[in-house]
Amino acid sequence: MTRGYSLRGSLAAVMVIMTVLGVAVAVQVVRPPKAEAFATYYWFSSGHGEHEKITRAALECPEDQPSDGTCFEPDSMDILAGYRTYLGGVGAPDSWASGGELDDPSAHCDNADYIRPEDNGGQTYVRTRAQASDQLVACLRHLRGRFHGAAQQAGTVFDGDGDLSRYETLSSCADYGPPGQRARAKCRFVDLFGRTLHGVQDFYSHSNWVDSSDPSKPTSVGNPPGMHRSEVFPLMSFRLPLSPPSDVPEQLATGCYPSDECNGRIRHDEELNKDVAQIDPRTGKVTRDGTSARGSILDNEERAVQWAITDTRRQWAAMRDEIKARYGEAKGNTIICAMTHDTPVRNWPWTRGDCE
Repeated sequence: MTRGYSLRGSLAAVMVIMTVLGVAVAVQVVRPPKAEAFATYYWFSSGHGEHEKITRAALECPEDQPSDGTCFEPDSMDILAGYRTYLGGVGAPDSWASGGELDDPSAHCDNADYIRPEDNGGQTYVRTRAQASDQLVACLRHLRGRFHGAAQQAGTVFDGDGDLSRYETLSSCADYGPPGQRARAKCRFVDLFGRTLHGVQDFYSHSNWVDSSDPSKPTSVGNPPGMHRSEVFPLMSFRLPLSPPSDVPEQLATGCYPSDECNGRIRHDEELNKDVAQIDPRTGKVTRDGTSARGSILDNEERAVQWAITDTRRQWAAMRDEIKARYGEAKGNTIICAMTHDTPVRNWPWTRGDCE
């Protein structure tokens, strides 16, 4: 839901060599972000780590409860969801460094904007439904690729003898790099699966699928109709064949980004995104805090967060099914155990790992 807990946009990075008190340090100077959506960062934006907290609310095991495969233990959750000083897999698309996807609309489900003439005072919109649907399908294709890439990497947690590898399953993923190119198998998995979740969560913030328009005003480019749907978006079923553009609902829209290049269009920042809320990472409860204009309408912010949480759980259930379908029930369950447990393989000869 944010671009990197939503620090995306034309972020220009300039390396400046400074000398302070005789010590040379390298400083990255970054222009403040122009967009918000569910956020990844806690700094340089008004976000509060929304992606992290949505992921934790959806998938983190209750305190002191071991994983049964449906939830992630603390260290495993940290590398998936990230935390204040680490982006994690879910925050990876918002990285300013190698592997970031800040300006790729397909990673965030942006630029699928459209409004029907009957919802726009009889005026024809500057883009066609077909153009918007093609862009939405590009997002679905992108996220589907990340999903299946994660399932493929999940199978690389074994050593040459077919046993779980301690190295490959360590919950230590401080390295960054291009998508799916982390050092350890578990890190490659959480990177690609996290990128999938990022785009899925963004969809609910960036689109009108679950929200409502301002009932005090007529619908228009500045007040797009809301679909107010109470269900996950069915086209984000990545184990099924990719949906064609004709399956995209006629009223569906996501915002145009960046806003300064969106004259006459439904803009990401001003018209559609629903972010900047304090989210309880245990319960998912939302406390509004400087939320966007669209998020302030009725219960739009709460609905965006709750359906993002619901779909995050759906995606993990689908991933478990995909892993077992690819590798068989027994091996698949071992892989799922390794991804969700903090100590899947023994640390010492006299101990036993949770997944051995």
